[in-house]
Amino acid sequence: MPILQVGMCPSMTSEVLKSLNMCGVKTVIDFVTTDTEELSQKCSLSYKVLSSIRRLLLAQYSAFPINGSDLYDEVLSTVAYLSTGCDSIDKLLDSGVYTSEVTEVVGQAAIGKTQFCLTLASCVAVSSEQNVLYVDTNGGFDAGRLHEIIAHKSTSEKITAAALQKVHCAKTFDLYDLLDLLESIKASIDSGTDVFYSSLKLVVLDSVTAVLAPLLGGKHSEGQGMMVHLARSLKSLAADYSIAVVVCNNMVRGERGEPKPSLGRTWLSVPHTRIQLRADGRDGITSRDDLRRTASLVKSQRQAINTSCNIAIGNQGVYG
Repeated sequence: MPILQVGMCPSMTSEVLKSLNMCGVKTVIDFVTTDTEELSQKCSLSYKVLSSIRRLLLAQYSAFPINGSDLYDEVLSTVAYLSTGCDSIDKLLDSGVYTSEVTEVVGQAAIGKTQFCLTLASCVAVSSEQNVLYVDTNGGFDAGRLHEIIAHKSTSEKITAAALQKVHCAKTFDLYDLLDLLESIKASIDSGTDVFYSSLKLVVLDSVTAVLAPLLGGKHSEGQGMMVHLARSLKSLAADYSIAVVVCNNMVRGERGEPKPSLGRTWLSVPHTRIQLRADGRDGITSRDDLRRTASLVKSQRQAINTSCNIAIGNQGVYG
């Protein structure tokens, strides 16, 4: 709590401050928690003067209560969930990926992370009718594949064409270019002049490993610092603009030979939610031609972890 100083309010003169200090009243909390009439008699100061000081200090330093209904409306306006397009994963994630949060999808190479992201982007564009920015850092984005998945989710060519317009792809293969891109996204949203960014609800980063791994270890001493910088930028984009941020990360072999997410311990705390894709699903998939996978929840703020579901990857994207 701030210390009482001359000029905090018109009635706080040097003489008044000196009298208060002599009575042991040195901070704002000392002042407002002492009975005004008692303080007036103890310090030989005008009750009217002390009352005016008290009103001004309370107005400046008190916390204002918020109505529960207003708080609920504020939460609804800033936090929402977006369906992934796969019922089983939606259930695993408590309805889908959440805005204002960073969700990470981890797994070995070619396990289906990009297919999951394309399915998610398609569902947001078709069902939610919101805009998606797909940031491709490893050349994995396939416009033809995106069109195929969207076509399966839409009921007409008109809806398919409209959904495709809602997904933009930005290719960047350098961390510094990626950081510049994230700042330009924020600037575009703030300016309100770009219609696409005004309705942006999902940012996919596929993948974070491609831009960070080259800067970690070896002669690159700045790698950890740049990782923290990127993490802060992604989290602020999600929290400040009510956007769902989804990033892909690879798996590496741990000390005991067990697979673990790459980028080390520093990155482990960055995502709010983490799901891992594995190639060991067996039950619940109807088509033998589609790739079978298991999705496991390994980090969550709202759901029990170490739960999993069986999924598959086919022409319509990820399903199950």
